[in-house]
Amino acid sequence: MAHLHKIFSLVMFFVLVFHAAFAYGSLPISSYAKTKVGGTVAFEILFWSDVPEKINFYADSNENFLVNILPNPLYLSPFKRDGEILVGGKSYNVTKVRVFVTPKSAGNFSVILHARKDVPTKDITFVDERVFEFSIEVLGNQEKETNPRESQHAIITKESQSETNKQQDNTQMLIFIFLILLIIFISILIFKYS
Repeated sequence: MAHLHKIFSLVMFFVLVFHAAFAYGSLPISSYAKTKVGGTVAFEILFWSDVPEKINFYADSNENFLVNILPNPLYLSPFKRDGEILVGGKSYNVTKVRVFVTPKSAGNFSVILHARKDVPTKDITFVDERVFEFSIEVLGNQEKETNPRESQHAIITKESQSETNKQQDNTQMLIFIFLILLIIFISILIFKYS
């Protein structure tokens, strides 16, 4: 009976971890913008889920810009619809989150935004946090707009950053799967030889 209880506990742990890690999806529409000092740029992030979720947002503080996130917190519902996305052959309703950034000085800045969801259970609280990085090029009042070649270079750079982010996500997923398989293998060995 004790072995059955251990196996049940282990299975429930993996179910909770899987649910905590993969309960909702997110996708930033763009991660680069250009503006002038005092201008406001807007970024959009799409969120979707099969179940209702509450997601809180916060940005790393910086004296060079102001950040406003709407809505915050996000009450994500599979029935609310700002659009639709197809993921893995399944259609999901998406909710848009808008991030407004107002720079105070000229320069190149990175805005780091955190989307955090807590999954409380009886004894353990899982935290699912997504981190989004937005790049902003802020021109001074006397600077002129760049030529099309420079903006084309920025688009190519953004695409290469997107590819790098996809590779990092795939690597993290492989590490996560490997760790789960390793834990299962070690658990089987412990149960077999105890």
